[in-house]
Amino acid sequence: MLGAGTMGAQIAAHLANAGIRTHLLDRVPDALEHGTPASRNALALQSIAALAKQRPAPLMLPPFAERIVAGNLDNDLVRAVAESDLVVEAVVERLDVKQMLFRKVAEVAGPNCILATNTSGISVTAIAADLPEAARSRLAGLHFFNPPRYMHLLEIVPSRFTEPKVVAELEAFGDRVLGKGVVICRDTPNFIGNRIGIADMLLTFSAAAAGGYTPEEVDWLNGPLMGRPRTGTFRLADMIGLDVLGHVVRNLQGALSGNPNDPNYDELCDLMQIPPVVQRMVEHGLLGDKTRAGFYRKAGKGDAKAIEVLDPETFAYRPPKPVEFPELANIAKIPDIKQRVHAALQTEGRAGEFLRKVYFGLFNYAANRLGSIAPSPKPIDDAMRWGYGWSQGPFQLWDAADVAGSERQFSTMQLATAPAARRLLERHGKEARWYAGRPSAKMVFVPDGDYVAVPIPPGMISLDACKDARGVIHSTKTANLVDLGDGVACLEFASKMNTLDEGVMTMLREAVPELERRGGFRALVVGNQAEHFSAGADLRQLLAWTKARDFAAIDTAVRTFQDTMMALRHGPLPVVVAPHGMTLGGGMELALHGDGIVANAELYMGLVEAGVGLVPAGGGLKETCRRASAWAIQVPDGDPYPWVRRAFEAIGRAQVSTSAHDARALGWLASTDGITFHRERVLADAKRRAIALAEAGYQPPDRNEAIQVVGAPRGASFMLGADLMHWGGYISEHDRLIGQKIAHVLTGGMRSTPGSLIAQDLLDLEREAFVSLCGEAKTIARMEHMLTTGKPLRN
Repeated sequence: MLGAGTMGAQIAAHLANAGIRTHLLDRVPDALEHGTPASRNALALQSIAALAKQRPAPLMLPPFAERIVAGNLDNDLVRAVAESDLVVEAVVERLDVKQMLFRKVAEVAGPNCILATNTSGISVTAIAADLPEAARSRLAGLHFFNPPRYMHLLEIVPSRFTEPKVVAELEAFGDRVLGKGVVICRDTPNFIGNRIGIADMLLTFSAAAAGGYTPEEVDWLNGPLMGRPRTGTFRLADMIGLDVLGHVVRNLQGALSGNPNDPNYDELCDLMQIPPVVQRMVEHGLLGDKTRAGFYRKAGKGDAKAIEVLDPETFAYRPPKPVEFPELANIAKIPDIKQRVHAALQTEGRAGEFLRKVYFGLFNYAANRLGSIAPSPKPIDDAMRWGYGWSQGPFQLWDAADVAGSERQFSTMQLATAPAARRLLERHGKEARWYAGRPSAKMVFVPDGDYVAVPIPPGMISLDACKDARGVIHSTKTANLVDLGDGVACLEFASKMNTLDEGVMTMLREAVPELERRGGFRALVVGNQAEHFSAGADLRQLLAWTKARDFAAIDTAVRTFQDTMMALRHGPLPVVVAPHGMTLGGGMELALHGDGIVANAELYMGLVEAGVGLVPAGGGLKETCRRASAWAIQVPDGDPYPWVRRAFEAIGRAQVSTSAHDARALGWLASTDGITFHRERVLADAKRRAIALAEAGYQPPDRNEAIQVVGAPRGASFMLGADLMHWGGYISEHDRLIGQKIAHVLTGGMRSTPGSLIAQDLLDLEREAFVSLCGEAKTIARMEHMLTTGKPLRN
């Protein structure tokens, strides 16, 4: 990795996450030209050290930093390049600097070493042009989006010299090893993501200035309403950095022409200049998050800290103003994104005027780029979804808006319909859509032909395609049982935030018996393709019972949950759980009861019940003891205490893993559980694991296996720890009570001596502790606060 700046260091971190040992090289600081070897590596060493402090964390586990070796370009370039299979450059965005560096690299790189540049917009062909023929054929763009760990998009940009096999190797590496959504780009200015993304931002800035829209209004209109992140546009600009935004715009200015006769013509060329407000902000050092002040800033301290907004007119910060678009009040509540977008773009008033000006302009701009930056709509839509976090790309949004109906708006706005859109309309008239077909046979319109198939890549599963091709085996209001083929079914949640509501719980109970009844099924996968696996139990129903003091209903519900988990774990079919994203409370307890887990690397798993004043009661504490007992058998002294203590601390703090690797370090994933980096490969990998269990002659584990518990002698330390934290003011009295309840269960009921229990004994203790806490006023207050604010209350 050449260049230890923000991008270089974070790319190195993600390579380390994937298990790749990486050299991180940067220049020798001027003042240390004659320093010691360690001091000459200062820039790289500082960047590696900073990785542990950055948020969001670039490393999935802090020790992964040991996989990164610091060096400098003067002393270590020859050795590091000679040892490497891949060299990625992320130095200053200057063509001459990149060319000079790659000439040095080419002299010492092995014959099969791939060379890559992380440039965000410089021509890859220009970088490769003066390299020896053998080296330039192995050079391509490898453009990560910031932050590299979290942004799904990876643009691969072949130059006109790049061999196809190099592109294929990089595509497989980015997809299967790094878990990225790969888009193959043409070597055009700013490639795909930033070309379309910057056009969207400039259209937005222009519409905002012309109509006097505030930053709050713009970010609301360009947020979830249109299937985009809450950051909107102005907040996104702060995150990117106003100086970086200016650099990208200047790059486009120099590369594009406003002359329709030029091959690099761009109809928005006149708009591609740094917006005046941005230019003024840069001059005043208001660069966004990096300077802690941009369009937004945090003011005040402690409880008085608040967000302030820059007024573009007065150039002073002010409190945020409420966004009031009554015409969109009901439209914003429409759950279906396509229906919501269609209605929003038809709305009269200021909101509708803004949306039409930005989005119809963007639709036409994207269509005009077909044939130049991409051959079809799909790479453009993928780039915007994966690189900018949109749920729908511009062509998908256009389909929602109605391609045929938008012609009237284009005429009103004096937009000349893009040739690709005209061809689509000529061929399909009122039925014109960029995407067609069924979920199991998707198609996309290609301007120089017609619809072509959009195949599902090998090693990936689409639940929608499976449901379309084979139907749904069994369903409830909020869950489906889907045939994945090869004798494996998938239990899919469809509740709000994938909570374990009544419909999901019914399906969890009925799935295996239904598969047995039908015959021909040998395994079950529990997984879904929503943003998160599960937010846990249905807290609203629990709160209703708690406020009504209906403890019998609570006891019955918890017992049913426990029995359901035990039936899955000890049933006749192997069950593999495929968690991803937020996997909290009951969602984690479900995962712990699988015969195996295949998790996405981005796994935020935790038993977080303490945050709502409760303890885990779906078998989470039982599984903690069982796993500690199993671990103890494998160590010389056979003592489960260290494992139980670690779990006690994590559960008491409602700790959530920062990755699947962190979940493994916490003991929540076993060493045999799988970790898959690409989120769209998790279900397929889980299916393979389930088949392997079935073909190995699966036998369910013993329901009454002995589980060691540490008893009161070792459990006293848990009680004392809770007391000390309370006396020190670190936790509240209610936190201490919860800690005591957790300790009571983990020690087997504070039995006088260590010994063994069976699962049901521990489940009974869990249920008793859970129901007793439901009678506490402070628990009710915590549940109400969580449902109202989405945040825990520490009362």
